Amino acid sequence: MKIKIQNLKIKGIRGAKETVELPLNGKSILLYGDNGTGKSSISDSIEWFYTDKVSHLSGSEIDLKDAIRNATINDIDNSEITISYNNTNLDCTKELANKRGKLASELLNGTDEFKKYLNDSENENLLLRYQYLTNFIDNTKGEKLKYLSDIIGFGEVTKKKEVLQKSHNFVKSEIKAQNFDAQISYQKQILIDKLGASISQEQQLFDIINVKIKPLNSGIEIKSNNDIDILLDHIKKSVNNNLHLELKFLEDTKNALLILKGEAEFINTEYEKYYTEFEIIANDVDAIMKTYLAELLNVGKTVLSKKYHKENSCPLCLQDKDINELQKEIQKRLTEIEESSKKKLSYDKAKQSVVSITNERIKRLEFILANTEINKEANKEIKEALTLLQNKISEYQKASVIKVTSGDKLIKTEELKLLDIDFIIQGKIGERILKIQEFQKKDNATVLFSNISASKEAFLKIQNFNKQKNILEKQRKSLEIIYNEFVKKQKEGLENFINTFSDRINEFYQYMNPGEPFQEIKIVTIGEDDELNGITIEYKYNGKWVSPPQKYFSESHLNCFGISFFLASVEAFNNVNKFIVLDDVISSFDSNHRKRFAELIFEKFSEYQIILLTHEKEWFTNIVSPLARKKGWLTNEIKWNEVKGTHIKEKPSDLKESILFQIAEGRIENIGNPMRKYLEHCLKEIALNLEAKLSFKFNDSNEHRMPYELLMAIRSAIKDSSKELKDEYPLLNRIESSALFGNALSHDNPINASTGDIKSFWADIIELEKLFICQEITCRRPKVSLLNYDTVNHKIRCGCDATKYDWKR
Repeated sequence: MKIKIQNLKIKGIRGAKETVELPLNGKSILLYGDNGTGKSSISDSIEWFYTDKVSHLSGSEIDLKDAIRNATINDIDNSEITISYNNTNLDCTKELANKRGKLASELLNGTDEFKKYLNDSENENLLLRYQYLTNFIDNTKGEKLKYLSDIIGFGEVTKKKEVLQKSHNFVKSEIKAQNFDAQISYQKQILIDKLGASISQEQQLFDIINVKIKPLNSGIEIKSNNDIDILLDHIKKSVNNNLHLELKFLEDTKNALLILKGEAEFINTEYEKYYTEFEIIANDVDAIMKTYLAELLNVGKTVLSKKYHKENSCPLCLQDKDINELQKEIQKRLTEIEESSKKKLSYDKAKQSVVSITNERIKRLEFILANTEINKEANKEIKEALTLLQNKISEYQKASVIKVTSGDKLIKTEELKLLDIDFIIQGKIGERILKIQEFQKKDNATVLFSNISASKEAFLKIQNFNKQKNILEKQRKSLEIIYNEFVKKQKEGLENFINTFSDRINEFYQYMNPGEPFQEIKIVTIGEDDELNGITIEYKYNGKWVSPPQKYFSESHLNCFGISFFLASVEAFNNVNKFIVLDDVISSFDSNHRKRFAELIFEKFSEYQIILLTHEKEWFTNIVSPLARKKGWLTNEIKWNEVKGTHIKEKPSDLKESILFQIAEGRIENIGNPMRKYLEHCLKEIALNLEAKLSFKFNDSNEHRMPYELLMAIRSAIKDSSKELKDEYPLLNRIESSALFGNALSHDNPINASTGDIKSFWADIIELEKLFICQEITCRRPKVSLLNYDTVNHKIRCGCDATKYDWKR
């Protein structure tokens, strides 16, 4: 069951000082109110109820709680809005009360069902005001996309896409920085050097080691890595451990330097890319500085577009400035910044690459420098060489943290690049390794121990590098597939939605503008590859595609488009509620558009409950009211005075609706006076149509007041003229004798009647009304009146002759 409003009651909010109640019973209502009567008190209250804000009141200089509260009510009184629904579990009052000197708001329905309803409703399009209509069209392409993204939830999709893209780029960067292929290649070379074979399978390693150790007759057969450890423990007893540790240190250092030297060109190239990007930005530092102002400019743009700042001055420095010119300047600067942002993105990417690569190489050198062998006197020269290399790479790293806006210059690649001379220590290390190996030739056990331990370590490193590489590659491929599919589905989904959405917008627009040269209005996405940058609006004007719409649209056409967009949004996204509020949305319409808009609402949105507010008297009176009454809408007027503030004019037809609703709800405590007022209205109509003679008396001599006088006059007129109507005297008698009829002192007398008495009295009033008003729907003059007198048959009758009584003139 979609939600409609049964009853709406506001008090102490905006212009409504006293209670303003709309007993809607799920029906639509048309409300007219002149400017300043407080129509928006209703729409503001509803917006505040659902969103805890009022868009046109939001602003840094406006405290919403003060603004929403009627300024004339006492501090101890609450401001509140109560909405009753066709699902009574959702009935709720939201009040604004003065607590300890501060205004605080509270929703008085704390059930999970209501919380869920309110949360779901926040994403729906429930309220449209004229001032919102052209905002969408005036926005930039990016802002249009954001607006549409917000209402269809596409913004969350875009955020997820960005997360996927960042994850994919991170994994790619990690694979690049680790340089797995080079590290695996060097470890394979160790295996060849130590075992004389290229090994790719674990069993191959075990088989070769078994062959190598056969002369030892150790009785150990290698079937696992654990067996290798047992073997090494067995051999270690005969090994010169100091010599072994020195050899291992030298070989590890040699291999680390070999890998690093092999990566020198790669490191230098990545730094050169970063240097180039840095220079581009540094040579136009104003551009990069502008990107830091983007957020401020966007805030300023919002302040101006939302009209939080209306004076012809800059809202920041307050210097005189034409506000329209200021908006154009801000947009121009934001466009320039967009180009600079692309340059900065390229710069950031190059910078991040240098950071990742240098961090990884410094970490490897730190691992070698952490070996205790490095501090031996014999290794002093190696330590110095490694430290120099570490410092040199650190210069790359330091360059990556220099702020491009600081004015500092980067050291040129030529001055920093890794050169062969930086690795000259490799030769000395190699010579020492050869000497140790030459010495070890006489010690088979030590050679065997060294070769097998180094081979095992190299093989495990290869396995580890392959494992890490495979994991990252799988992650990269998975993320790439997910990202590409995500983007594909995102674009397909958005395109499908926008095509359908555009069709509805165009349908509503064409309905309001038949025969005009604007055709095929649609929303179009803008973007290259997988980047969606914005949306714009296109249409055919005299057969040629046009964009943006402001080019040929008049304000009235823009107004039509805004309404069409809103109504299409209501159809597309309102899944919970079946009501909408339209507050003065036709202000810029000409008479033709106003008529077409009214017909659109009644024809296309007849299933919706609509609260339609307008200050256009002619439109209300001559166009919408007749249609509204035919469709069963309620109609009324909003008034304002010093005593009541904003209030609803109690027209008879609406008063009847109010009485019916209160009886249906069992709310009878304040129903007596409205029923007497309605009876008085009926009696006046009957007396007028029967031309009953009525003597006016002042209240001090007429203790029964007007209804009694009217009833007596009608009875007197019937007495001499109609036998058929005289038969209805019992009905007149029941009304006259009712305790509810006797309002001797005042119309405002309180009443304390039973439910049965009230229902009986009301039934008699309705019976009286039906007696003198034709019930045929097609009857154009339903009131039984002497104006329709049948001179042939001597009958008093209605316009269609269905209701008639004998009458002697």
